[in-house]
Amino acid sequence: MKKSYIVIALVLLISLSPVLAKGTTEKDSVASGATKLTYWAPLNPNISSVVQDFGQTVYFKTLMERTNTDITFQHVPSGNDAVEAEGFNILVASGSYPDIIEYKWIDYPGGPQAALDDNVIIPLNEVFEKYCPNITAFLSENPDIKKMISTDDGTFYVFPFLRGESYVNNNLIFTEGWVWRLDLLKKVGINKAPSTPSELYTALKALKDIGIKIPLTLRKEHVSRVLAPGFDSWDDFYVVDGVVHNGLVESNRKAYLEFAQTLFTEDLLDNDYLSVDKKSQAVKVLNGFCAATYAPGGSGIGTWLPAMQQGDPSVEMTSARPLSPSSDRLSMFAKMSTLYSNSGPSAAISASCKNIEAAAKLLDYNFSEAGHLLVNFGVEGVSYTMVDGYPKYTDLIVNNPNGLTISQAMAQYMRASVNGPFIQDPRYLEQYYSIPELSEAINLWAQTDYGKYMMPPVSATSEEAAELARIMNNVKTYADEMESKFITGALSMSEFNTYVNQLKKFGIERAIEIKQASYDRYMAK
Repeated sequence: MKKSYIVIALVLLISLSPVLAKGTTEKDSVASGATKLTYWAPLNPNISSVVQDFGQTVYFKTLMERTNTDITFQHVPSGNDAVEAEGFNILVASGSYPDIIEYKWIDYPGGPQAALDDNVIIPLNEVFEKYCPNITAFLSENPDIKKMISTDDGTFYVFPFLRGESYVNNNLIFTEGWVWRLDLLKKVGINKAPSTPSELYTALKALKDIGIKIPLTLRKEHVSRVLAPGFDSWDDFYVVDGVVHNGLVESNRKAYLEFAQTLFTEDLLDNDYLSVDKKSQAVKVLNGFCAATYAPGGSGIGTWLPAMQQGDPSVEMTSARPLSPSSDRLSMFAKMSTLYSNSGPSAAISASCKNIEAAAKLLDYNFSEAGHLLVNFGVEGVSYTMVDGYPKYTDLIVNNPNGLTISQAMAQYMRASVNGPFIQDPRYLEQYYSIPELSEAINLWAQTDYGKYMMPPVSATSEEAAELARIMNNVKTYADEMESKFITGALSMSEFNTYVNQLKKFGIERAIEIKQASYDRYMAK
């Protein structure tokens, strides 16, 4: 039994039978004699809305043809973290693995080192050297990324999902933020979205006074990330001058909670925020019930603005930079991804793989020049054309004749918008976020100093990771419950010190020590 898993469950792992996608024939299948591989991955909703299996996408058909492989895919639904994690847990508990597994390996109980120690996946250092010239060359040119995708002793374990190649001028790491109804702000005499807590309160109060039912609607998971930076507060680990902190137990956390409580009690913050999900959020925005919210670009402004302007051309939307305590400086914190992140799955070769060479060469292809274009833009002459050296999407993607949204069309022909083992190309996002309001939003969301304080993707030892998981499970559960009570007024702010003391009893200070040790080892690589 794997030490990281104790699972008693029926095997729910779904291996979807191959069904040809619309417009394809049996002749599209890979040649007989191709190397056979098995591949487990979550099935992103954008993909499952158009096909039932990775193998039905044009991207994977082309990849299999170019690498002379015949892949049988196994999927669990993506988009629901609990379902995805359950499917993965069942796979690991089975002890019998497909050749390739895509997962958020930083989330593996005990961390990536534990996945290696548990003999679920294999180390890749020799594999890279023998079979993977493309990722080997890339890593030799990018030593910082080598640190991100290796354990403390330098063991590579994954073909990574990377949001670009560096942090310089990289909009791929800023994908969500404030969304404002600019036309409503103008009605109360405000021509620019707020950037400080005081400006935010003034704007929301004015909007409430003119009859806006819900000035600000937020999903529960966004409240802290949206409002707390206005008080230099954060709900996670961060680093200042090499010293690790956790914002949950710092004094400015109280100021954030007091502000959020004020917004709630004055009906400026959606009083249903604890139950708001993506669907209900969209309903409130599209029906004009709210003036401000927080959302990803494509499914936020990119979807809502065109839909609303069809019915009312006077609707305007804008964004805002992350909140900061004063307008003369940028925020200390904001939603920002690391280049290598657990926000998207990366691919590892399993310990059950019988043909490591074939699996490695398949995964390495995405890191070649031709593979990079395929995974980000699809097939030249079909889903993109080269215009003065720029891979420009065709109408098949941006104005699909079969009525597919741009996200669905991308999911059919490439992987740029759904993550995986490859390097995202910023030119994909430039076209995906093509309307001016989205271009403005990306630039505004990037106006933060969080890059100076972000915790890099450190790895703990197996023992540290197990201890950290026990501590943080208690901390996060308790913090989630108590902070909601503070915001809704169910608990008086006079109880804040008692709350912090309980977090310390759960071991949050020990968790900070573990993160500090992990950070120090990471920096010493």
